[in-house]
Amino acid sequence: MKHAFLFFLFFFFSVFAMAIQPTLPIGAKANAMGGVSLLPADFWSVFNNPAGLASQHSFAGGLAFDSYFAIDKNLSLKSAAILLPTNSGTFGLNLNYFGFSAYHEQKIGLAFGKQLGEKISVGIQLDYLSVSIGNDLGSASAFTFELAMIAQLTESLSLASYIYNPLAVKIGKINPEITPAIFRLAAAYKIDDALLLVSEYEQGLNDRGMLKIGMEYQLIEQIFVRGGLSTNPNLFSFGFGLNLKGMAVDFGTTYHQTLGFSPKVGMYYRIN
Repeated sequence: MKHAFLFFLFFFFSVFAMAIQPTLPIGAKANAMGGVSLLPADFWSVFNNPAGLASQHSFAGGLAFDSYFAIDKNLSLKSAAILLPTNSGTFGLNLNYFGFSAYHEQKIGLAFGKQLGEKISVGIQLDYLSVSIGNDLGSASAFTFELAMIAQLTESLSLASYIYNPLAVKIGKINPEITPAIFRLAAAYKIDDALLLVSEYEQGLNDRGMLKIGMEYQLIEQIFVRGGLSTNPNLFSFGFGLNLKGMAVDFGTTYHQTLGFSPKVGMYYRIN
């Protein structure tokens, strides 16, 4: 009975559900900073910006759990990823699962980031998308890709650009679902050693643009506090992070005036 209710909930909000993986940032850190996900480059770039992998030179693995509106554990995105640095650049493998047995989406991405000169890094990710509805309605899948670039203009200022699914591929043969093409631009400015300001603009195919701004303040060496906001829809966010000898743990939440809180948690471990 519970799964039947959730199935109809997913059907009613099918537009939101079908777009949740490519359009929403992954990880508590990005969500706590207003949803700005392209910058700064760090472990979470494996999900949000393949160009950011160019600056990652250690093997690492991590997990993320993103709840949406805290309605039910089935309305959540579960993610896992590993980083593998090489002499040619850094590879990343990420897996995302949204839903439950009666309805679920999966996204598997193979990413690569490489440094070009002192100021420019580029990245590409190949994606496999799949959607499954019940035991009788079947499943559908498609392949797409992502492209990204980061420019480190000065020690304090960096810019990033990113495009997801530029061909707007379709999933399914009967009444196919068009997955959105997404374009993002971001900037990060480090005011001093403790304070970082970030902003990002996102434009989807046939959608209104979304503006996001956020900040991160380093209280002490191991503790960070974060906050931000975004438009379309209007969301407020906050959170904090802990860095402990190769391990990082992040907590965050977004807040919608009608739907309430959406808690997030993420962690990774880096082997130097």
